[in-house]
Amino acid sequence: MKKSLSLVLILASVPSYADFGDSIAKAIFQKKVDQVYARALQCEPLEKDRKSGMDVKDWIKIQPALPGWQMLAEIEKVANDANNFARSKKTNDKIRHCLAGCYIAQKLDYQSAVLVGWYKELQDASDCSKTTSFEKKDYEATIFGARGAQSDKGCERFCKR
Repeated sequence: MKKSLSLVLILASVPSYADFGDSIAKAIFQKKVDQVYARALQCEPLEKDRKSGMDVKDWIKIQPALPGWQMLAEIEKVANDANNFARSKKTNDKIRHCLAGCYIAQKLDYQSAVLVGWYKELQDASDCSKTTSFEKKDYEATIFGARGAQSDKGCERFCKR
């Protein structure tokens, strides 16, 4: 009886370890987001999207929800692969964003592509550089590509239309 009670208690505690892992992973990723945001706030002037008028203070308010720890780990790997895939194509910036979003959504899911696209623009706003720019249209192109992941055309044909 004592052994079976111990086993039940151990099994009952397994989900809390998973929840704990999720909490830690989310806290670590959120800390990265907060650090990038703090760097962006130091840019003089703040980077601003020319078309929408949004700046990084507006951007941080629309941060997508964070997934669990396993998905966060997958996102990092797949995002790098997607970036390499998109950069390998000789095309314009918006199509590369579309390709990356499509690739991520095919490998993982739509929400992962949304998070990666959002984070990429936050990073662009934080480098205080004129070589990259914070553009809401880049994010929208990533989302458009993520929607195309379900298309029977494939990412390249979908994004180039």
